[in-house]
Amino acid sequence: MFRNIFIFFILFTALSLVSCQQKTVDNNKIQLTVSIIPQKYLVTFIAGDKFDIQAMQPIGSNHETYEPAPRDMEKISASKLYLALGALDFEMAWLDRFKASNPAMTVINTSEGIQMISGHHHEDEEADEQQNHGIDPHTWLSPSCMKVQAANISKALSTIDTANASFYNSNLNKFNQTADSVDRLIREKLAGSEGKSILIFHPALAYFARDYNLIQISIEQDGKEPSPAYLAELVKTAKGKNIKAVFISKEFDTRNAEVIALEIKGKVVVFDPMADNWAENMIHLADLIASN
Repeated sequence: MFRNIFIFFILFTALSLVSCQQKTVDNNKIQLTVSIIPQKYLVTFIAGDKFDIQAMQPIGSNHETYEPAPRDMEKISASKLYLALGALDFEMAWLDRFKASNPAMTVINTSEGIQMISGHHHEDEEADEQQNHGIDPHTWLSPSCMKVQAANISKALSTIDTANASFYNSNLNKFNQTADSVDRLIREKLAGSEGKSILIFHPALAYFARDYNLIQISIEQDGKEPSPAYLAELVKTAKGKNIKAVFISKEFDTRNAEVIALEIKGKVVVFDPMADNWAENMIHLADLIASN
């Protein structure tokens, strides 16, 4: 009896040690931080389970107005790597402070090599009339841009974890195949929509529109709500182009979009640019545009 209890104790102790060691290994993964949830999808695709990956911006918040809280700053305290999108407002305002709070952290601009679009802009009936304000950050809403980011991420991970470089490169190739499949599906869904105008509250689809030969018409002006005069102009433009839908990101107030939708006898179409499954979300976005 005593012998059986003793053997059980030894086995229990051994299992407990293994469990503790496993937790220690898991907790000792290299920590890295990204800015937004769609980036986490991409980095996880390439990194697999070899890193502890966290997103700076909380789910449900608006990247246009987000400012890191103290609990968010804690996320980067142990990060070895920060993979920035490159042009988000909060990155421009906070990246220097992120680096100052953790000097050992390397910051990588994953949009390096992308032909960036100048500013949040709107296009009226003359497609070449634009108002540019800074750099448009919405690169993740484009399969071609995401492939560039994926290559930059694979390179960054391989630099700090050379032993697994072939693993990251293999996953990069798999992501490129996924992005190509997404691109083909989007093109199939948008066949015949070339030159179509998309009326949208916040101009989040500039890179998507560039990829698929669409025209984005922004309701927002210079990051601000539109004036009554501009709203009237938009209604006239929408009627002239027979636009029956007003697109809006789910994190924005829909009131102005609803006003315009009522005036053009159309509807408000809400989409989520921050969805965690990027591939599914891009195909869903194409469906929304094709059917509206």
